[in-house]
Amino acid sequence: MTNLSENIIVEAREVSFSYPEEPDRYVLNNLDLQVCRGECVAILGESGAGKTTLLKLLCGLLKPSQGQILFEGKPLQGPRNDIALIFQNYGLFPWKTVRENILLPARLRKKRVDENELAKLLDYLGLREFARRFPAELSGGQLQRTALGRAVMSRASLLLMDEPFSALDLRNRMRLQSFMKTFLEDTGMTSVIVTHSIEEALCMGDRVAVFDPETGRIRQTWEGGRQMADSNTAELDERSRLIRESLLQIQE
Repeated sequence: MTNLSENIIVEAREVSFSYPEEPDRYVLNNLDLQVCRGECVAILGESGAGKTTLLKLLCGLLKPSQGQILFEGKPLQGPRNDIALIFQNYGLFPWKTVRENILLPARLRKKRVDENELAKLLDYLGLREFARRFPAELSGGQLQRTALGRAVMSRASLLLMDEPFSALDLRNRMRLQSFMKTFLEDTGMTSVIVTHSIEEALCMGDRVAVFDPETGRIRQTWEGGRQMADSNTAELDERSRLIRESLLQIQE
């Protein structure tokens, strides 16, 4: 039997964080979180609750004021090539084309590009005809799909997503949710997704965590969201209701 600690890829241990301009205001306060290999954890919470800050800590862009972030059992010292983050503002390089932005992870790792794989990805994302365009020439949805394509090409051990489908219309949102869900299942990539959508959290997440801005911690966690979404049962509706009630209690 595999030891649980060996199955944990990233962990926040009693993590507190405050920004330098407000050192006495802790965005996160004594927070604990464990993410196991191959699972997707969806984090729900209102704006300003600290969810994006948590993602930046998990990828090494920020360091805890107190506590520790561990990646594969060792203290996380800073950004790593095997941790990918999709920013809310896309994080694309404006001087690079769609194709160049998507291929950036492979270029940085000096990996040979599989042109067939790239062509299939561009087709699926609906970006083939925009491959030579620059970010300034794209719509919000096209920018979001380019960021997703770059994350897919990274083949990172850990994928962190900050509202990755927020700029998409309903049809493309559902299509890319399904794409990312299948991709994560097929590759076994570990992921953490921040979202405001309960339905999206249940669709994507093996676990759904509700963030409480008053305490700076995770208020409650539900197991099995992604599996229940596959079965589309009454249990899923009940889980959605309970999560909604928890979020409303936080906002009161």
